[in-house]
Order: sequence, then structure tokens, then C-alpha cells
Amino acid sequence: MYGTQGCLSRASPMRGVPSRALRQPQIDDVKPAAHLARWPYRWTVALTYKISQPLIDKYTAGPSAQRTSQVKSLHENIRQALENWGDKKFDTFLQGSYRNGTAIADINDVDIVALYDPWNSPESSARWEWLFNHVAHILQQTSLMSGQVTIGDKCVKLDGQLKADIVPAISRTAYSSVDPIRVYSRRQRLERDNYPRTHYDNGVKKQTATGDAYKSTVRLFKRWIRQYPTLTAPSFYIECAVHSVENSAFNTYLPLSFASVGVELLKYSETSIIRSVAGDKDILVPAEWKPAHFVSFQQALRRDLPLVTGALGASTTYEADRLWCSAFGD
Repeated sequence: MYGTQGCLSRASPMRGVPSRALRQPQIDDVKPAAHLARWPYRWTVALTYKISQPLIDKYTAGPSAQRTSQVKSLHENIRQALENWGDKKFDTFLQGSYRNGTAIADINDVDIVALYDPWNSPESSARWEWLFNHVAHILQQTSLMSGQVTIGDKCVKLDGQLKADIVPAISRTAYSSVDPIRVYSRRQRLERDNYPRTHYDNGVKKQTATGDAYKSTVRLFKRWIRQYPTLTAPSFYIECAVHSVENSAFNTYLPLSFASVGVELLKYSETSIIRSVAGDKDILVPAEWKPAHFVSFQQALRRDLPLVTGALGASTTYEADRLWCSAFGD
């Protein structure tokens, strides 16, 4: 029977399905994905795919309309607080997965840049400390929101109904709407470039180039990795890895997109170069996504990808749904 989350239990018997259909597909069965390899990636979706649409929607879902409204309200309140208490010297904007349209349904934190207009890079450590404390003081004083305010390494944290990381930033030159901005690590006492607006723009271009399949495919990978909490595979790096795959691997039939992008990711090695979405750096280096952690990500993907390709090749909805849900740990 279907479990409480709408998926077949792994322990559920498959009534009326031949025993040979119960065998878990192996990566060798698909070489690396036989039914994927029979056609180019961008083909017309076959009418015989059996995965139930509600189960596809479950794993591709982004934040609800209510959660999106809460995030919008939080951003507006923070913007208003910084304008009122900061003498209108801050420019605020969202960054990260909410802004980029790649947040999964249950995400509970939001990243907000607080760009301080009067300054430009470089600034002294003492001035950066003043800026962090200034932002924290404003958030503590305002009545527009509630929650505990603490100062972290690169951001000021607001822990309320929604969690927010407010990132103090300055421009490299006189204020400009063009990246990069400069952010600061209090632990390292170091400024570094950041490209949140370029990241967003490049994601929009990728979304258009893939027939609007890119962002949903990113959400599928983020949702899939949630079943492996011991793996080090941060959301940002997953997004960069998926973005690095050629546009032709994406498909508007999203299980197929997940499978074909996954096949491409398995072709990478520890020495591959994976550029950030903004294109400013290689993320597959020890200082970013450690190659050993990426290999562990690949190993998990190699184990689960045959479940997805098996679901795509299944002859019954029951079998397709069972394999699809199993791939995501349900």
C-alpha cells in the first residue's frame, strides 16, 4: 500500500507483479542508462512513462505560496528597518536558493545582502566589525520583526519564525549594481568577492536554455541528497554541479532530466573543474567542495540512479512509483 507520504513502502509486497520486476536495477543494467542511451537526451516524452505526477511534484516542489509570502514580508521588514535606522545607506536584496528559485519545499532560512552604500573596498577589520555590529543593533532595536540576533563569521543571524542570514557587504568601487560585491570573514579577517546577482542572472539564462527544466532538476537533486545527512553536499555546490551539465542533458520530463543529468555527473572525476554558477571560481577544490566529498556524493548517486532509470523503464505505475520513491529514500 501507499505510505503516509504517498509513496510505496520499501517493505510493501508488489501484488500481481512478476518476481523478476522486484530486482533492484543495477548501474550495469543501464550502461550507465540503457534506455537513456537509446535516444538523444532531448526527445519527445514517451507516453508510456508510468511515474505518478503527484510523486514527481512531491520531489520537485519549491516553497509554498504561504512560505514565499513570509520570506517576502521578512525581506521587506529587514529592508525597512535598515532604511529607518541606517539613515537610508543600505541596499538590500535576496540571494541564495530563494532568490534563485532552487529552494526545496521545507527550507526555513533565507539569505539577505545588506550592501552598505557609503563604503568601498578595502576596509579595515575594525570598520567591518563596526558594520556587523551596526546591522545587529538595528535588528535588535526594530519592532518590525522578532527573534534572537547573533553575529556569525560572515553574517548577522536572525533566528525567528524564519531564520535569516543578513550578510553585510560593500562594493569594490563607488556603489554599483554590478557584481562583485565584497563580503567579510570575521574569523579570517579577510574580504572576498561575491557574485550573487551574476549567479541569479546565469540561472535565469540556464532555465530558459533548458526549457524551464534546470531549476526543477536542481530541486530534485537537493531533495534526493536530503536522505544522506552524513554526506557533505551543500545546496550551493549541488546547484553549481547541476548547472555545469550541458543544456542538452535536461528534459522537461523531470525524472528523465534527473537521470540524464545524473549520468553526466557520474562522468566527472576528482580532477574535473566545476565552475560556480556565477563562473567566478572552481568549486571542486579542497577549499570549497572537497573532492573526496564529491566522490561520496557520486557514490550515493551511482547507487540510486538505477532506481530512477528503473522507474522510467517500468511497465506498471505500481513498479514505477515504488522505484521512484525508493530513489529518494521513501
